[in-house]
Amino acid sequence: MKVELSRKDLEALVRGSYPNYSEFDNPLVKRAGHSYSDQYGRTSWNSLDKLTDEELWRLKNICVESWVS
Repeated sequence: MKVELSRKDLEALVRGSYPNYSEFDNPLVKRAGHSYSDQYGRTSWNSLDKLTDEELWRLKNICVESWVS
C-alpha cells in the first residue's frame, strides 16, 4: 500500500510519538529538539521545522522501533 503524506502529516506522526529513553542521545532526536520532563512525564519536540521530510520519516521510525527492541 502506498500512502502520500504531507509535511504536516509527518510532523503530526512525530508529535504523536516519542522515543524510548535509550534513543534520547540519538543525534537526530537531539536535532529535532526533543525534551522530556521527569517531573511531569511530558515529552515535546521543539525543532521539527529544521528537519527535512526524509528526516521526519526517519525520526518517526526511530521512535517506533525504539519500543520494539
